[in-house]
Amino acid sequence: MRKLLTVFVSILLLTGFSAEAQKKSKKAATPKPVASMPANVKVDMDLNVVKDDKLMVTLTPPKTISESITYCIPRTVPGTYSTDNYGKFVDDLKAFDSKGNELSVVHEGDNFWKINNAPQLAKITYWVNDTFDVEYTHDIFSPAGTNINEGNNFLLNTHGFVGYFKEFLNTPYTLTIAHPATLWGATSMTDADKSDIKDVFKTSRYAELVENPIMYSKPDYTTFNINGMDILISVYSPSGKYTAEMITPDMKTMMTAQKNFLGNFNSTKKYTVLLYLSDLRKKDAKGFGALEHPTATTVVMPELLPKKQMAEQMKDVVSHEFFHIVTPLTIHARQIQDFDYNDPKMSEHLWMYEGVTEYFANLFQINQGLITEKEFFGRMKEKVRNASRMNDTMPFTEMSANVLVKPYKDQYLNVYEKGALIGMCIDIIIREKSNGERGILDLMQRLSKEYGVNKAFDDSELFAKITALTYPEVGDFLKTYVSGSKPIPYADYFAKMGVVDYEFTDTAKTALKDAWLKK
Repeated sequence: MRKLLTVFVSILLLTGFSAEAQKKSKKAATPKPVASMPANVKVDMDLNVVKDDKLMVTLTPPKTISESITYCIPRTVPGTYSTDNYGKFVDDLKAFDSKGNELSVVHEGDNFWKINNAPQLAKITYWVNDTFDVEYTHDIFSPAGTNINEGNNFLLNTHGFVGYFKEFLNTPYTLTIAHPATLWGATSMTDADKSDIKDVFKTSRYAELVENPIMYSKPDYTTFNINGMDILISVYSPSGKYTAEMITPDMKTMMTAQKNFLGNFNSTKKYTVLLYLSDLRKKDAKGFGALEHPTATTVVMPELLPKKQMAEQMKDVVSHEFFHIVTPLTIHARQIQDFDYNDPKMSEHLWMYEGVTEYFANLFQINQGLITEKEFFGRMKEKVRNASRMNDTMPFTEMSANVLVKPYKDQYLNVYEKGALIGMCIDIIIREKSNGERGILDLMQRLSKEYGVNKAFDDSELFAKITALTYPEVGDFLKTYVSGSKPIPYADYFAKMGVVDYEFTDTAKTALKDAWLKK
């Protein structure tokens, strides 16, 4: 996830507005007696039918032999690090048997509905409100939110519309969406229906469904291929100020540079960028930035942003989200792989998931010649300044593991500041010890081979593994400055590269500096 603060200031000055599974194996062990094995969970939505700015969801559930079963809507979703309670946007949930008779439903808290006489359950229906229209009443980050704009735009972050039964998290889902022929659904999922008024998407489990956002709007998209990866750019601009064709050249240049920087590191064959441009003159999205997914990113920006600034913000934001294919989407802890949507256990390693990702989003730009050395060090200097305003003695691992509650959640933004600087210091240590031959990208490549998309690590083992793959000095740094409470002496690490006051003064270390920034 990448939140923007600079955009808020710019928009305020410009406009006066303030912006704020896999399928279960047939060879698996005998199921628990709570349920029989269903073929799949079927979900139906019709974008042609909007009532009071709400959409109806109809869900055909698995068959169960339990006396009761609980339907859940997420409290938290991966990448947001916040408590959002999407169940608050669900109205009038009803359960029916095969004859259309209503079954007893008990609403237990914001996100749970207990359905009695569950063996007779044939379908569930409910209405969903979108989040964009009421942004001042909740804290849901806009790129993780939802939009219902009849006939124009539907931003379907699927976690905001579709729920799950805990017993069937690994059951395949089939999502069928009827829509006007004038609207096209942009997503990384494959439409199994050839009709221009209906889409059918099939996923192996709930987690795959909620990691695939869909944006329906008048078709405005481009496609291109970079080193075997298909890229889709889809844009919704309410006034038509921006088009996908306008956005694409900069995106193609940037993503080509990212792929060149990453080398053979590749975890997906398709990647989609969904860009929603908000109209600040109306009740619309106000939280600008982006949210990552394994094969996509949702981006929300103000449409009033000038073209030059839009290009700059898109470059920084999308590059950050794209690098998430490294971590946590490839390299991650068990808490992320087996994410609990209503009782999440957070990992200790936000310094890596967000920090190293943010560092890469800046490093690749100097590495690939998109910014100057002066610009790069100016950015790092700004991060030192911003990090100094946060709690510099709070252990980063402690903050990460407890980021959903105070006082730790108040320090979350430091993942983009001190987190990135942690990545930079580790990079410098590895460069120094290897005489410029290796760096943190090499470490991430090795970690991806050790673990990977389908193999998670235990939080407690990561530091030892990193030390084994690098040098003892890296392990000492992690223990002292990441799990420890001692502030990082940034000047000492810059000095290793011949950098004093963020300017090069020691020409004797030019070769090591060049290896750091250009190799």
